[in-house]
Amino acid sequence: MNLHSFFRTTTFRLAAFHLALFTLSVAIVLGVVYWFTAGFINRHTEETVLREVQELSTALNERGRIGLLRLISERSADQRSDMIYAIATPAGEIVAGNLANWPIATSQPGWIEFDIKNRTEPKAKRAAVAIILPVRDLGWLLVGHDMTDRYLLRGQILLGMIWAVSLALVIGTVGALYMSRRVAERIEKINRTIDSITAGSFADRLEATGSGDEIDRLVMKLNRMLDEIGRLMLGMRQVTDNVAHDLRTPLSRLRARLELAQLDPNLTDPQAATLEQAIGEIDRLLGVFNAILTIAAAETGRARADFEPVDLSALVAEVAELYEPLAEERGLTLELHNQDPVHVRGSRQLLAQLASNLVENAVKYSSPGGHVRVAAGHDAGTGRPLLSVADEGPGIPADQRDKVLERFVRLEAHRGTPGHGLGLSLAAAVARLHDAELRLDDHRPGMDQPGLRVSLLFPA
Repeated sequence: MNLHSFFRTTTFRLAAFHLALFTLSVAIVLGVVYWFTAGFINRHTEETVLREVQELSTALNERGRIGLLRLISERSADQRSDMIYAIATPAGEIVAGNLANWPIATSQPGWIEFDIKNRTEPKAKRAAVAIILPVRDLGWLLVGHDMTDRYLLRGQILLGMIWAVSLALVIGTVGALYMSRRVAERIEKINRTIDSITAGSFADRLEATGSGDEIDRLVMKLNRMLDEIGRLMLGMRQVTDNVAHDLRTPLSRLRARLELAQLDPNLTDPQAATLEQAIGEIDRLLGVFNAILTIAAAETGRARADFEPVDLSALVAEVAELYEPLAEERGLTLELHNQDPVHVRGSRQLLAQLASNLVENAVKYSSPGGHVRVAAGHDAGTGRPLLSVADEGPGIPADQRDKVLERFVRLEAHRGTPGHGLGLSLAAAVARLHDAELRLDDHRPGMDQPGLRVSLLFPA
């Protein structure tokens, strides 16, 4: 199975759908985790800052302005703390704290986010969150928290989640491709076996893996169905073969007796004509039985045992030579177009009978003065071995070409001509036996008598 066909399979589409659903679920779960984590960090920061504000407010109430400034100075001196403190005049001039500059030009109460420069490290900018409150007799109080480490933690959590989703996507993709490929290969194996059975290998059966899954159960049911169909086909084939054999023998004997009766010198002309008509009818029945047996041999694949290299050029030359007198008798020109030896592997007997049927039909349905073209060579487009027979008769309408390949089917326009409707069905059976493509086309498109061109394209 090629890559394009694999991507169009139902198993791949199901795997892709579940992979997308799984990845979306993981992303949503991790997104919720990140949202709660980031919210917890922000809430914890706000609670810490507000707790500090409460302590500073208590110090201001209990110890006054000097006590507040002293407490802020003590806490600002702690290098291990992430807290930020600042007392500024109404004009924004810092009186105490660990900020180098007041973060905003116009102060107003509320929460702010800003970048800070530490007094000990003026060039190092760090993210911070703070609350600004008015203080009587002093100006403004800023209490905040250095968020650098917490933002870094949040970023690492986000990065970890991105990696987790990416790994889930990669692992899920590999797993989905493996499982869908495995299922697709099992189904493709079933398809190949079915194609083999359709081509005539009726003894083939689907292979179960023993896993007991739904595909295995389907395989076992299909095998039971094939066994039943095989049993019915065998019974019908045996009946057909037996009837054909049993009737062919007495008909042959009857024909021989009629031929002996024709030798009687005392026969009147009407009696001789009646005997001739009876022999003709017997020949037609024998032809029907022979065609049925040949089609049965082709459809069951029994003739594969006789396959050998066959030169199509030599075969069609022999057939053309055989039917040339008949074509001349009907006022037709039989043209033979052969290339260099064209070899295929098949049953020479069936291929010869196929070519004979096609040439006989072409001669039968062509108008006097017409041409019948018989050719063997290689197809110009594909280079595959080709056998074709074309006539200048009435042809077959495009919508009837599939129908005429069935047994005993004859078009209404041809009911008056001799035949039994098995010629093209025999050609179709022989084509399937040889894995060849049978084509029915107009020989001369657009004409009142378009003719029929029958082509067989054999495997390269």
